[in-house]
Amino acid sequence: VKHWNKVRMKSVEGDVSGVTGVKIQKISESEEEIIPVEGAFIYGAGGGSKPITDFVQGKVELDDSGGVVVDENMETSANGVFAIGDIRNTPYKQVVVAAADGCIA
Repeated sequence: VKHWNKVRMKSVEGDVSGVTGVKIQKISESEEEIIPVEGAFIYGAGGGSKPITDFVQGKVELDDSGGVVVDENMETSANGVFAIGDIRNTPYKQVVVAAADGCIA
């Protein structure tokens, strides 16, 4: 894993097989560069975040921030349906949180 400082992501590139790269531009340069990858995890820091929960609206309880509400076992308001990771909209957006949630569930 490499963290790219002082760059802007311009686009995610792909074809019928899926993601093939991400196009970036260093802030101090005009030239764009494509980094070949087979997948991309996009994290938007700074402006707040709202989990993508449109597919569960009306099916499970959501909190005021749009996160899925769970109990201590990660179970939602729908019996037998569990939610882990960023969909809960916790302050920590890290894979270790999702892994721990999954272990609990």
